[in-house]
Amino acid sequence: MTASGITESQLQLAAAAVGVRADVNTLSGTGRYHRVKLYPVVPQDCYTKGGNRRKGERGDAPYQRESVGYGTAGRRVHAVCWHGFRDYFRACFALAPNATFRTAVDTWKGSADFEARYQDSGYRNIGSAFSPASHAEACRCPESGRAA
Repeated sequence: MTASGITESQLQLAAAAVGVRADVNTLSGTGRYHRVKLYPVVPQDCYTKGGNRRKGERGDAPYQRESVGYGTAGRRVHAVCWHGFRDYFRACFALAPNATFRTAVDTWKGSADFEARYQDSGYRNIGSAFSPASHAEACRCPESGRAA
């Protein structure tokens, strides 16, 4: 995604507040246009003594996303779920209310625009026509399936 109208330090503060890791690449000389990637922060207790992720819920990071592909549905992937992005955007907008975020899902121009329309994006299909799944369902967090 790209973010504009917000500084790198604000993007990092929002990530820390939510509990995700933000990989920020500043694309402008003004320091207010960035490419941002979010990753889950996996707690140490999610790993076995041998360094492998634990099976099931014990190995899930906060905002853990899962695969929705046919035959691979339910597998853990190293990505932040829709609920994590929602919380991250809210944290960013608390610091920079007029920031703009462009993602593959939508473009949000400011806090008011995001709050008015974000729920619709949670119900968009990211699976196939044969095996549909929404953004809000592709996760292992307690809010899975809800786009509120």
